[in-house]
Amino acid sequence: MANQAKIQQVDEVVTKLSQAKSAALVQYQGLDAANTASLRDSIRSQGGKMEVVKNTIIARALKKMGIQLPEVLTGPTSIAYSNEDEIAPLKEIDKVNKDKEVTFFKYGIYENKLLSVDELKTFLNLPSKSVLISRFVGGLANPLQRLVFSLKFNQTKLALVLKAIEAQKASQQ
Repeated sequence: MANQAKIQQVDEVVTKLSQAKSAALVQYQGLDAANTASLRDSIRSQGGKMEVVKNTIIARALKKMGIQLPEVLTGPTSIAYSNEDEIAPLKEIDKVNKDKEVTFFKYGIYENKLLSVDELKTFLNLPSKSVLISRFVGGLANPLQRLVFSLKFNQTKLALVLKAIEAQKASQQ
């Protein structure tokens, strides 16, 4: 018979993963306590959360969500949840990856799909949500700015032609 506390832990992980915009299973081994605390703080500042969870709890939670792990998780594992921005908190882990030249990522989870390390890295190379929004707004504004410039240019050209005609008539008199 399953332990009630473990069932509750599995349900909590399922709830957190379901509510998160994205998540990553991370092997944090190789970081000292200060760097781990710093990483957690930077993830938290980006609207995410990182917590250590037992591998069996993670496996059961993913199975309950309909996600099958291709292999058994080994070693210490934590889950980094992204609650506000899909990418920003996970990019903080990627920065540490690049600094330490090791791969901390085991798997990623996005829209209830398991991502391999390579897929997760491709996902992390996307621009952040705020950058995408600003590019979209800029793309919408650019044609409008060109239209306004074109309309102003024609008015300016008309005014210059009228001034030239006026100057020509003044010189003829």
